[in-house]
Amino acid sequence: MEFYYECIPCHIRAALNSIILLTDDTEIISKVIKKALIKASEFKKYKNFFELYYDIQNVVKSYITNKDPFKDLKSQFNKICLSVADDLKRIIEQSDDCFNSGVRVCLAGNSIDVMQGKKMNRGALKESITNAIKQPLNERILKRFEREVRNANKILFIGDNAGEIVFDMIFIEMLNEKYKKEGKITYSVRGGYTLNDCTMEDAILVGINNVVKVITTGIDMPNAHLPLCSEEFVNAYREADLVISKGQGNLEALIDEEKNIFFLLKIKCQVMAKILDNRHKVDDIVIVHR
Repeated sequence: MEFYYECIPCHIRAALNSIILLTDDTEIISKVIKKALIKASEFKKYKNFFELYYDIQNVVKSYITNKDPFKDLKSQFNKICLSVADDLKRIIEQSDDCFNSGVRVCLAGNSIDVMQGKKMNRGALKESITNAIKQPLNERILKRFEREVRNANKILFIGDNAGEIVFDMIFIEMLNEKYKKEGKITYSVRGGYTLNDCTMEDAILVGINNVVKVITTGIDMPNAHLPLCSEEFVNAYREADLVISKGQGNLEALIDEEKNIFFLLKIKCQVMAKILDNRHKVDDIVIVHR
């Protein structure tokens, strides 16, 4: 994966956002930012920006151990998303094309990342869902996606954010019921807390573990960077004949893989648009087939 310099300020900002949620001690905050900037200045020694992010994130964790800075935010967002779950299910059930609607619901979950700075409540969430569902999709890729899902015997579904996990769960429930995929799907969460990404704690909170087998990537990074993932995750990835990948981070990690992968995401920055050869623009909701 190419190293994009534009990502460096985002990594620094993530460290700052994390530490100020954990402490109001200005001395600790200053030390974290200074060390994070030093790490960032050493970017040339990194093979990719996943590992740079990981080292910057670990600067924060070295000062505040065993505390997830976004735990309360994630819990609140999970509960808000659960409160609209019945509405989301009705959208799918009342549609003439349950797969098309299910994919749009699933994609809507990625369009409402609360880390993008929006204050989220039930009303704002429903408005975001409505707007996301109306966005045009590439119908040719959508049909190919349905065909691949229908034919797949082993599917690995790689999750992204807390809250969004509820949308994934509803999509998987539809696949289990309409496409007879129960027992054929494995869902993956992060192996530890990182930004607002979903972890096993989030999976249990929303109940997706009662719908599908859930594993972790084995690593506390906001993407499935295979060289650092657990053996369990890598085996699930290698054995899957179809991978469904949510969000930008997972696309960044897997876009160069020779694998049958459908990436579902909202494009949230110019770097992602560049990675996709500027075929899409920022704020587009897309399905990309590898």
